[in-house]
Amino acid sequence: MLRSVVGVGSWASPALSWRAFGLGSIRDDPRAAVVTRLFAVRDLALGQAVRHSNPHVRTAALQVGVAVDAVDIVASLAALRKGAPKLTWMTFVGGAALFVGLGIAALADEEQANGES
Repeated sequence: MLRSVVGVGSWASPALSWRAFGLGSIRDDPRAAVVTRLFAVRDLALGQAVRHSNPHVRTAALQVGVAVDAVDIVASLAALRKGAPKLTWMTFVGGAALFVGLGIAALADEEQANGES
């Protein structure tokens, strides 16, 4: 659900999501709204897929979400190494790590609900 909220919010108002993520004004780069909406639709699609009635679809969506968020952590750390603002990018690392943790917990719940070990 949280992933869908982030996706819808970022799609509906890229400028607001930029401020929420600590990126400053979106007016500094006119391409930013497009990139933000690309990110948003990814999160919206993954968020909706984990609500699917088929447990295999839910599991696959959770696995993809964990992988995507783990890669987001790597990308954010690479940005930090290149000199990106620490507070902003550590927020990204923290957010992605939160989604990784939530995804892993949800996968464990799915396995338990489906009687897997």
